Amino acid sequence: MKGRIRKREQDPWITSRVRILQWIGLGLFILLLGRLYWLQVVKYEYFKTLSENNRIRIRVVQAPRGVILDRRGRPIAETQGSFDLIATPVDVEDLAGELRLLSEVVEFDPEEIPGKISMAKKANPYRSITVARDLRFEQVSVIEFNREALPGFSIMIEAKRSYPFGAEFAHVLGYVGEASEQELAAAQAERLAMGDIVGKYGLEKTRGDVLRGVNGGRQVEVDAAGRDKRLVDDVPPRTGGTIQTTIDADMQKVAHEAMEKRAGAVIAMNPKTGELLVFVSAPAFDPNNFSRGIRKDEWAALVTDPRKPLQNKGLQGTYAPGSTVKPFLALTGLEEGVQDPKATVHCGGSFQLGNRTFRCWKEKGHGTVDMYRAIVQSCDVYFYTLGLKLDPDRVSSLERGAGLGVLTRVDLPGEKSGLVPDTAWKREVMKDRWYSYESVLLGIGQGAIHVTPLGMLSAYASIATGGEVMRPRLVSRLVRMDGTVEEFPSERERKLPWKTENVAFIRRALAGVVNDYGTGGAARLPGIEVGGKTGTAQLVTVKGKMVKSEQLRYEIRDHAWFAGFAPVADPEICVVAMIEHGGHGGSAAAPVVRAVMQEYFRLKQVAGKGGGM
Repeated sequence: MKGRIRKREQDPWITSRVRILQWIGLGLFILLLGRLYWLQVVKYEYFKTLSENNRIRIRVVQAPRGVILDRRGRPIAETQGSFDLIATPVDVEDLAGELRLLSEVVEFDPEEIPGKISMAKKANPYRSITVARDLRFEQVSVIEFNREALPGFSIMIEAKRSYPFGAEFAHVLGYVGEASEQELAAAQAERLAMGDIVGKYGLEKTRGDVLRGVNGGRQVEVDAAGRDKRLVDDVPPRTGGTIQTTIDADMQKVAHEAMEKRAGAVIAMNPKTGELLVFVSAPAFDPNNFSRGIRKDEWAALVTDPRKPLQNKGLQGTYAPGSTVKPFLALTGLEEGVQDPKATVHCGGSFQLGNRTFRCWKEKGHGTVDMYRAIVQSCDVYFYTLGLKLDPDRVSSLERGAGLGVLTRVDLPGEKSGLVPDTAWKREVMKDRWYSYESVLLGIGQGAIHVTPLGMLSAYASIATGGEVMRPRLVSRLVRMDGTVEEFPSERERKLPWKTENVAFIRRALAGVVNDYGTGGAARLPGIEVGGKTGTAQLVTVKGKMVKSEQLRYEIRDHAWFAGFAPVADPEICVVAMIEHGGHGGSAAAPVVRAVMQEYFRLKQVAGKGGGM
């Protein structure tokens, strides 16, 4: 049929390709819709956070640590404002270049800071960290003037630990610093974060749970260069709790000055309560240097100083006690009924045991002395013979009961016990028997015996109280962040079964040491009867003619001790001073004790109280 239109036949192959393309297009469209749903709905919060982080920065505000007070309520550790340099890792564009510029103005460790910022960037690049603390005003001015060249770095006012008395309370308070990697790993329950300040030593460490506050934070809107533009939100920090100590700041200052840059320790305590009134270890360090971030050269100087300023010599230093143990030998003799106090010994300047000669400190001897005169004049020969006469186990038992060679359980970290040897120790540790010459040496506080100044204080306080051993304590009261108050009453460790008349005799003899032409005359106070005992602990034996300690090299000079209490009739204060390589206890240590006691009674008179401080 001539005019009929023929239908075009479709190519099956082309049709199938079109359908495939249609399905592919539909699939891509469905994928696009799914992806949009994933981004806009499922991952909404995530991308919202990323968007916010592009303009919002979190500035952590360090919580001020709680205040530490002396016994009269005066701050001995507090918090002040500090200009600190902070860095927000995500905003730092040229770390090496910016640190190079900053190093011209600010002192920091060029090896430590880059690693610190890199670590912070991995943990949370939007969280600011502190790079340098306690900047001077002129440093702040230069940094602010050059802000355009220092993206990611800014100045923030933060809380800085401050110690108004400097080095005077160093070994009581300790110091603070940034939490180390080990501390961060070990304190997850405390929710420590990089840059948080923690106690490293002393009360700052042991009472860190009370002193640490709760950090605050600021949400700040920044521009493209990371500069603060607007405060979005502000959560104020919460200040830590308060600690009140038993230490008296005035007495502490006097004791610190009395040491006159010498090495050693001086500690004072109320023997009836165990309250520590003074605790000085010398030389010390300024904890304020740690608050701002101690430099490597400063730290190196501290750790390499042969006088060990970082060591708390009052409870970590152990020394031969010298003649300060003689009253305990005498008391053992009285308690055991071994020695009649009226029995005499002739001192000609030396004592012979077999082929060994033991000299008295007085070259020509003391003549004939009884127990009272032997204590007053510190006659070595008398105590050589008494030490040989006594059972060493009885001596060590009485001395340990009084507080020598044992832990006092003071509320400060790192206390050492020292050692009061006996026959069991010699047999188990030294794998040998006890020899007679060891008993001779034990009589004058030489040989294996070594004790801490705090242990010596506890022992003399037990004589002052007639056998009551009180636990030394430094903290009297805590007020936590939530307002709860915790009081710390006196704790009696034990009551020693000493006979009243025997203790009275020893106290009378100790009063004679100071007031009856004895070796401790330098501790005498007008109107106050002071009792005590000198000690000169020999470090080396010099053969031949006797040599004065002052003539020896400093490193081998004798250690000087004085331990005493006052008033003898009813002791209110007990003080121990130990001067490393100080020579004679009577000339070096006794004046230190006298200065502390004098300040105690001056303050008591000013306060107008009849029962002590």
